[in-house]
Amino acid sequence: MSKTKTLMAITLVAVAAPGSTSAQSLAKRHQIELRMGGWSQVTDTRTAVGIGGVTTTVASNGFIGGVAYGHWLQEELAFRISAGLMAASIDVQTSVSGVATDFAAVVPVLFGMRYYFPRSTYGEQFRPFAGAGVGTLIGSHEIVQTGMTVVAETRTEAALGGEVEAGVSIVLGKYVLATIAGAYSLMTDFDRPIGGSRNYSGPQMTLGISLLLGGGSGGN
Repeated sequence: MSKTKTLMAITLVAVAAPGSTSAQSLAKRHQIELRMGGWSQVTDTRTAVGIGGVTTTVASNGFIGGVAYGHWLQEELAFRISAGLMAASIDVQTSVSGVATDFAAVVPVLFGMRYYFPRSTYGEQFRPFAGAGVGTLIGSHEIVQTGMTVVAETRTEAALGGEVEAGVSIVLGKYVLATIAGAYSLMTDFDRPIGGSRNYSGPQMTLGISLLLGGGSGGN
């Protein structure tokens, strides 16, 4: 996740320049956000069975991206719906019997709230927040083996999950918002492993860029 941390640090320094924007109210406004970052798994060892029954260890971290919709019910409280994509594993193995392609991904769909504080930051450029969300994590695993014959297996698993988060939203202008957030994700186990693991609980770090819609007026 080192590249993600570096990107977030550069963004924070860039937007912290004096006079970068005027204060804006977020109450009653909407946001459409694109975000990306990294996740790290802490719950179990991830292994995958390849061609010939060979078991290999799979990376326990990776890329996460996604989209989100948010609406500020009032200056300090925002409702969010988010959908992401965690790249669990992408593997291609070649042997005398053919080529096997193994792809797995986890899609979290969460509904949550963010609370912005303290009151002194309302209408200002930097808005610290804490939040939480709950929803479903959908895991998809596809294996295709080609050789004398073609064998394909696709399956989908679902599990309950949620996250707690903290971060800061940075108003870059009337229509643009950047958000740096750290979260800890928790989930129940999949019935069968997806990408070598039944559970992807662990920390995440993301950078989001949002388009702000609706009203909005200058702060104090």
